[in-house]
Amino acid sequence: MYVTEQPSFLNAVAKIETALPPPLLLGHLKSIEAAVGRVPSVRNGPRLLDLDILSHGGARVETPDLQIPHPRIGEREFVLRPLRDVDPRASPLLAALLAGRAGDAVPVLPLPRDRLLPLGEPLTMGILNATPDSFSDGGLALLASDAAAAAGRMIAQGAHVLDIGGESTRPGAPPVAPPDERERLLPVIRAVREAHPGVPISVDTRNACTARAAVGEGADLVNDVSGGRHDPAMFATVAELGVPMCIMHSRGDPQTMGSLAAYTDVVPEVAAELLSCSALAAAAGVHRWQQVLDVGIGFAKDEGHNLALIARSEELKELVGGLPLLVGASRKGFIGAVTGEKDAKERDFGTVAAHLRAASGGAGQILRVHNVKGMTDATRMFNALNAAAAPPARKAPREREEKGRDATAKKPSAVCDPYENGGKPLSYAQCEPLLPTLAPEWTLVGDDDAAATGPKKLVREIEVQGGYMEGAKLMTTLAAVALNNDHYYKVGMERRLGKRKWSVVVKVECETAVLGGLSFQDFLVAGFVDTELERLVPK
Repeated sequence: MYVTEQPSFLNAVAKIETALPPPLLLGHLKSIEAAVGRVPSVRNGPRLLDLDILSHGGARVETPDLQIPHPRIGEREFVLRPLRDVDPRASPLLAALLAGRAGDAVPVLPLPRDRLLPLGEPLTMGILNATPDSFSDGGLALLASDAAAAAGRMIAQGAHVLDIGGESTRPGAPPVAPPDERERLLPVIRAVREAHPGVPISVDTRNACTARAAVGEGADLVNDVSGGRHDPAMFATVAELGVPMCIMHSRGDPQTMGSLAAYTDVVPEVAAELLSCSALAAAAGVHRWQQVLDVGIGFAKDEGHNLALIARSEELKELVGGLPLLVGASRKGFIGAVTGEKDAKERDFGTVAAHLRAASGGAGQILRVHNVKGMTDATRMFNALNAAAAPPARKAPREREEKGRDATAKKPSAVCDPYENGGKPLSYAQCEPLLPTLAPEWTLVGDDDAAATGPKKLVREIEVQGGYMEGAKLMTTLAAVALNNDHYYKVGMERRLGKRKWSVVVKVECETAVLGGLSFQDFLVAGFVDTELERLVPK
């Protein structure tokens, strides 16, 4: 049973290297908890710090004090989401397990001065250009006082973040020398920060020296339209400053990017180039959890490329491994090409449509716009409709009883690693003692000891009273989250005639993945299926 009435909390997953075996590692983790002041509290309830071992080199451990993998991990969205960020091998499967879940676990962007920017529902980023030549609003915020007043209006209209820039990067724009950029930018950032101490400020710059000066004046986030390519010192500077970074996809510079809009398939190519920049940033010390990616609408892309990147936002989100995405289509030329609107200031309706399509596919956690009120009103309606369409929240799962098991039976305490078994597949006899870590209803099916050469299967059958409709609902729900029914698990349904009424039996088969043994991924699937069965099948 979980304590549901508790304050919001932070959860993270870290991947570490250690020579400690699981029991000793657990002891060190408990020492850390005690050192920071954790005291005994209610089980599954609030606590100051809670450190768990999710996986240990593929090993499975079953002792009175430790179970690896964690027996309830499949139902804990707040664990699965950050786990996906750090374990690329499990990412496709975890994406399947998380499909359709709209829970309360959302990523957060850590900002200076101990603030957090939640990246759940789409956020509105208001554009504030301290430039004389930006394509839509150039010259409107050159004076610091004007910029502070404009910032106040945007905040009142619902802006979550302000993006302040001192160099126009529209196609064909001439470069601005860093000293001139700072002369325009820093007084504006200073004035906005003084007038609005709490609002997150993003500095839109390609230059590391400008980024450093802007953060010194109160900026919280660096937004680099070159993705770190323009200034070789940018990634190291941002890492030293310890602030988040938005990494945008582009090619060339404002003078050359129009000639570089050549792609075979724009979505995977843009995703691959973004991930390359992301990896360089991470290597320099800008961690993945400090990164936001931007596909760079209008930068080295033609109308078709821009439309494809927005229309295929689900695919794009998956290709970048779930990293948060910013979309900045506001008033850009491709919207004018589609709508026929030549005046950039009259393209706000098209902007809203483009941004909401991106957000619907998960590729618009931050929407960068000129018209804050229009975007804020649209996203509020978008969020309300999504909330109304969501199924009722799950009740807290019940603790499972030890059905059909001898409570006095000795539990296995040995560590069994399917990756290291002398190069031989695990036999049925070796796997069977591990089954108590799963729900008792699961059965392991495979060859005997002499012929244990192929993968085993975890099989579970559950009878649903009432007929095909209930069974079909259950089967469809389970199949909808399967990454690959032929490999990870498959579901089947048959109808049986009892003495008084029809019933449906749903059979779930979860294939094991490594050397015939049970893997971490199998465990996640089995745990998720258990959760779905518990939720969908009346007791």
